[in-house]
Amino acid sequence: MNKKRNFVVMLFVPIAILALYVWNSGEEARPAIGESRVLALADHQVQYYVHGKGDTVMLLASLGRSASDFNELADSLAGAGFRTVAVELRGIGGSTGSGLFKKLTQHDYAADAAEVIRSLDGPGGGKAHVVGHAYGNRIARTLAADHPELVKSVTLIAAGGYAPIPKDIRKAMYLIFFNFLPDSTRERYIRKAFFAPKSAIPKYWVRGWYFRASWPQSRATLATPREEWWGGGTAPILLLQGENDVIAPAENAVIMKKEFGKRVTVISIPRAGHAMLPEQGGLIAGAIVPFLKKR
Repeated sequence: MNKKRNFVVMLFVPIAILALYVWNSGEEARPAIGESRVLALADHQVQYYVHGKGDTVMLLASLGRSASDFNELADSLAGAGFRTVAVELRGIGGSTGSGLFKKLTQHDYAADAAEVIRSLDGPGGGKAHVVGHAYGNRIARTLAADHPELVKSVTLIAAGGYAPIPKDIRKAMYLIFFNFLPDSTRERYIRKAFFAPKSAIPKYWVRGWYFRASWPQSRATLATPREEWWGGGTAPILLLQGENDVIAPAENAVIMKKEFGKRVTVISIPRAGHAMLPEQGGLIAGAIVPFLKKR
């Protein structure tokens, strides 16, 4: 009996240590541009970055990724006369309120974003265009569905949610967060899941993956029925579809266009996988700016 117990302890302890290491060792992403602000809420806080002047454009990042992924797009939008508000989702940077056993839904993340919009001062502070990349597209649509009075338009970059993700791609997405693996190994998984075959992978996309943020985000996805967020409220939608996106393939865009008709504008982005922003940032900004200026 003691031998069996010792074996279980010997097996469990290294697994527990490894799990704690992965949970607590989120790699630092590159710094986000803009003025850093922190909004204190009832039991947690939300950090966000403000850049530029003009109508507000809220930026919501991908699964376990930092708001700094939007640095280049934020610069482009600021140059076009907009004020960007890049939000760190719970568990990243100064944003708190996530935990290993905390039960969250997409509505919780959307509520954080809504409170940020309400807190903004100056012109356009009470209403925003919302841009969501990958996982952030789910939160953008949930925000527009839950708080339509705060949302002028919704832009979805790499928008999944309907077509299933292939098992090998899902496995690659999981292994990316094991930051004890060599960068060369993780880069193979990152290319497989996120980048088009010939796209360069910038260093900041090899690093900057936060497991402690991605775990509750993934659980929130499972806890939120699709019908509660899929339609994105009633706001006009711009959907940017990467031609090489294996996580959110074009089937999602086709279904959205068929279901919501003229409310959805779909633009295909060539030579772009699920990452999209570091691959075709110029094309993405070139599609978003005229869409926002018409709203």
